[in-house]
Amino acid sequence: MNWISVIASGVALLAALYHLGFAFDRPFTEGEHAIIHVGFAALIVGVDQARRRRGAFRFLAVACTVAALAASVYFVQISEELELRFGIGLTMPQTVAGIAIIVAVIILCWMEWGLIIASLAVIGLSYFFFGDNIPGAMRAASHPSFEYAMTFLISSGGTGLYGQVTPISANIVFLFMVFGALLASTGVTRLFMELGNWLGRLLKGGAAVTSVVSSALLGTVTGATVANVAITGVFTIPTMKRQGFRAEDAAAMESVASCGGQILPPVMGAGAFIMAAFLGVSYVDIALRALVPALLFFGSVLLVIAFIVRKSGHIEECDPPDFRCIRGEIFPFLAPMTTLVYFLMNGYSATTAVVFAIAAIIGSTLLRPSTWRSKSGFVNSLRAIFEGLVSGAQQGAGLAIVIVVISLVAQSLITTALGPKFASALSGLAGGYTFLALLLIMLASLILGCGLPTVAAYTMVAIMMIPALSTLGVDAFAAHMFVYYFAVYAAVTPPVATAVIVASRIAETSFWGAAWASMRLMAGPIILPFLFIYHGDILTFPLNSGALLPIFAWLVATVSLQIVTVRHFVGPASALDIAAAGASVAFAFAWIVAGAMPLLAVAVLLLAFVTTLQLRRRSRAAAPRSGAA
Repeated sequence: MNWISVIASGVALLAALYHLGFAFDRPFTEGEHAIIHVGFAALIVGVDQARRRRGAFRFLAVACTVAALAASVYFVQISEELELRFGIGLTMPQTVAGIAIIVAVIILCWMEWGLIIASLAVIGLSYFFFGDNIPGAMRAASHPSFEYAMTFLISSGGTGLYGQVTPISANIVFLFMVFGALLASTGVTRLFMELGNWLGRLLKGGAAVTSVVSSALLGTVTGATVANVAITGVFTIPTMKRQGFRAEDAAAMESVASCGGQILPPVMGAGAFIMAAFLGVSYVDIALRALVPALLFFGSVLLVIAFIVRKSGHIEECDPPDFRCIRGEIFPFLAPMTTLVYFLMNGYSATTAVVFAIAAIIGSTLLRPSTWRSKSGFVNSLRAIFEGLVSGAQQGAGLAIVIVVISLVAQSLITTALGPKFASALSGLAGGYTFLALLLIMLASLILGCGLPTVAAYTMVAIMMIPALSTLGVDAFAAHMFVYYFAVYAAVTPPVATAVIVASRIAETSFWGAAWASMRLMAGPIILPFLFIYHGDILTFPLNSGALLPIFAWLVATVSLQIVTVRHFVGPASALDIAAAGASVAFAFAWIVAGAMPLLAVAVLLLAFVTTLQLRRRSRAAAPRSGAA
């Protein structure tokens, strides 16, 4: 470990301890906390970039880090004055410091996450400052002065860089990244793997079921699809290949399962807390209403795995589960998760709940018999806690940088009223047709989500796209869930599909082969968000009777689409089977959108027709064998 790595770990540990300490004691105002949070994020990301880069890029990372750190220290000292100067204008030193930190975080975001969000920030800020020069309907209002405009971007009063969604990052997202990393570092990953083995043997799906279960459980707490693939995929993908799955299918199953962890309560990769803040409702309401769609997601994935297993002919069983491991690790997992759910269900804030859950992780780790059995056991437990705090802070800082940049974009949209203009333009482009608007927003969500973590992708898409759905009369919660799901799906959707890139490398197979296999597994999930818009009863908890028919229609569409993509059902699918199943998908989806019962009836009849053909073929194939016997 070189000296830069030591500095990086030390800064990350300090950041984790600071955020935990602030949650308990709150020695600073919320405005000061947001400034310190951004400073820590820039410092952690900047040092990490300096460690990984060479030449001019290393110098750029160092320069941005120094600029952001200096500006943050200065702004903490004058935070009250910053708040008072809102709408009046910044002084020259404040303006220079503001420019420095804005440029620094955008460059660091570009170095950490690529060009998409950084470019949007540059475009948004260009429109913010110079949009008054654009003729026509897109012309923005002019600012009295540059210093006056800067107060909207640099203020400790809840706007710009330190406002919008930055406080959510500082008080919730960062701590949940620490929570997830601590769970992973203290051994819970092995528990998830053994639970997956147990269910894999029970459901006869081999390591594919292990992958779905372990990745779903880990994904809901880590908040990072790509990291989830890297953690569990090194175990599940080689095992799936050894059991007889194609390398492409193994990579796809791991990618899609890890993606699904982001929509699974109780944590939903921290996305639920962002959604709760946007909607102004409690986290518990979000988690409960998101439960049934998440179960349908994983149900459809397990269904297509069953199709693939049947098509493969024979898949070896999973290794026997290590019940000793399950018994040993179940308490260190249940203690923090139970603590988290208890505090959330009893009306405590998400910050309070996650801090007590983190304390439960540390406590349960130190209470393990293996911790006190030997000196090495104690040292290993402390090392695991240290690694979890450092890793969580690094993940939280990476998310914070992109969320801070999104806050700048959001402020530009709000101040210039570009958001409503964009919504109006999209509604006009869709011609008032909700379905066409949904398709456009789906594509935009998948594009904007390319290469970004789920929380950042959803935040960006929600700010830009939700107003357009609101103008079409779509329910706010349904609109947010629609956008959130497709922001999640971006991790497994070509051409970028970051989760698939990692999985395909582990599987030692082609990216495009794994990407196509991933899209096969997404047959059911890709239809699911449209149910949110047209059949909102599916988002109620507990479900009412109005949700049963939409779920049935979705199931018909899912099974039919899986027949088309896998080309197997009861047996191999013929051209006639595929054509009939494809027509069934079209009619079932048309019912989801239009609601005319004859459409669903035709879809069911077509699927029944395919099923009958398949069963007759199997009977004819079995007859000669029984006669020969």
